[in-house]
Amino acid sequence: MDWRQIANAPWIWLCGLILVAVALYQCTYFALRAIRLLKASGVPDDAVKKIIRASVITGFGPVMALIFVMFALVAAISPGFAWLREGAAVGAVTTELIQATNAAAGVGQTFGTPGFNEIGFAAVVWVTNIVCIGWLIAALFSRHLQPLREKIGGGDARWLAVITICATLGAFGYWTTTHLLRRGPFAVSVIVAMGLSAGLYSAADYFKRPGLKEWALGLALFGGMIAGKLYAG
Repeated sequence: MDWRQIANAPWIWLCGLILVAVALYQCTYFALRAIRLLKASGVPDDAVKKIIRASVITGFGPVMALIFVMFALVAAISPGFAWLREGAAVGAVTTELIQATNAAAGVGQTFGTPGFNEIGFAAVVWVTNIVCIGWLIAALFSRHLQPLREKIGGGDARWLAVITICATLGAFGYWTTTHLLRRGPFAVSVIVAMGLSAGLYSAADYFKRPGLKEWALGLALFGGMIAGKLYAG
């Protein structure tokens, strides 16, 4: 049997649909809980609407960027399996192809070639699912992270803010530096995205239009991708 028949079997689509339903329920549940908490805390309705608007706009850019990557994933590992893996964010779009390639190499096959068969696909399924176990283990200890963070900060709110900012800068700085060192279109994408983001934030402060900051992430992502593609030719 061709591996694509397995990857697009009805039960694959059904399992993906169940995962998507669970994810939609979780999103709706937490969003409604957050809105109720804001209102119970005395936050005005206008402020709640502004928070929702800012969240939607800020999330639009990253979501659209991942959709573009998803097209490549669908072409590579079939629509059904891509739906199962990414429909409910079970896998990571940006690393799934790398995992699939390494899994195929582990059984002596090359992912995406005519010689790739059901044995290679089985290896891909195993590897991409095993990789997610780490996140599940981390989730078991997530409730202990906030007390640990407060203990490290010594109860000082300002020191906690500094720790949070430093951790964020360290994580994103590492990813940024990794792409800069690869040079070529990767470095161009990073530089253009940084320039767009910094420019939009400066323009928002200069023109006193804070709403521009909500669009900074999405525009920086798209601008960086377009610049990198144009440079690569």
